[in-house]
Amino acid sequence: MTRSETKTTPHFPAGRGLPALALLAAAWSAGCGDDSTLAEAAPPEEVDVRPAVAAVPLTPETLTDVLVISGRLEPRAEVEVSTEGGGIVEEVRFDKGDRVEAGQLLARINTDLLRAALLEAEADLSGARTEHERARQLVEREAAPGERLTTAETNLKRAEARHETARLRFSRSEVSAPAAGVIVSRDLEPGEILPAGARIAVLHDTSSLRATIGIPETDIALFRVGAPAAITLDAYPDRVVDGRITWIAPNASQPGRNFLTEIEVPNRDDSLRSGLIVRARLERGRYEDAVVVPRDALVERDGVLYAFVLESGSAVMRDVALGPDEGDRVVVTTGLELGERLLVAGHRSLLDGEAVRVVEP
Repeated sequence: MTRSETKTTPHFPAGRGLPALALLAAAWSAGCGDDSTLAEAAPPEEVDVRPAVAAVPLTPETLTDVLVISGRLEPRAEVEVSTEGGGIVEEVRFDKGDRVEAGQLLARINTDLLRAALLEAEADLSGARTEHERARQLVEREAAPGERLTTAETNLKRAEARHETARLRFSRSEVSAPAAGVIVSRDLEPGEILPAGARIAVLHDTSSLRATIGIPETDIALFRVGAPAAITLDAYPDRVVDGRITWIAPNASQPGRNFLTEIEVPNRDDSLRSGLIVRARLERGRYEDAVVVPRDALVERDGVLYAFVLESGSAVMRDVALGPDEGDRVVVTTGLELGERLLVAGHRSLLDGEAVRVVEP
């Protein structure tokens, strides 16, 4: 038996087969072209490999050189209140923690006996005055010798002296506050018998406080009595109190070579307390129209500080000398000029003269 094979010829509809073949042939021909043809058709995009940096212009700024010293608050005055005479405590009109005013009665000690002595002295004084007036009238009428008037005058002066003594003793039996302040210690109770000169209370005058600090020997020439000081407190971190220097020690402490200094701190609302830790900010100087840079813009290499500036598209390295600082800002005294563009980002690993690409800071 003979096998017959049938060959099938592709059939394209009229008007469609030839264009499709032409397209396929064109695509195959393009895919088999040489490399130079491809390169000319789609050139690759160039990549900028220069380091990206941010630059800002150096403009004149103001920086305040501040010395910060820690200290603590103390009362402006600490007064020990004592009784002059001894005796029985009859009345106590204060307690620990009370705020008292100057002249306010605090306690009575042996007051009853001294009041009786005062009344007796007043009666003696009244009798002496009457006798003195009678003697004067008799002498003027020549009904009595002049010696009687002399004796009456002497007795009157003695009565006046005894009365004044009794009055002072009575007034001092009533112990009053010598100044306004807060009672921090109460040392008596009613009914106690106190000796003369016994302490009955300790009073702190807190209408204003004083901050005690130590100014270093290297800075003492910059400050004087009356200079302002800004006081910050750990207890009130958002509060700044304006104080002033009221006293500077004439000699330095040993060791440390610091000069003890007192700063008056107003306490108008009575919110500050003695013993609080404070930081006194003293202005050493002010730099106007200075070159001030952030510390992050500086690079240390081999123990030398450098900054980079932008010149003609390149990073130029400058060694710099620093002045005082304020937070993260520092004065550059030499090495940079106003108007130059300082590199503030992307500069830490640069080389001197390396080409860079500037982006927004």
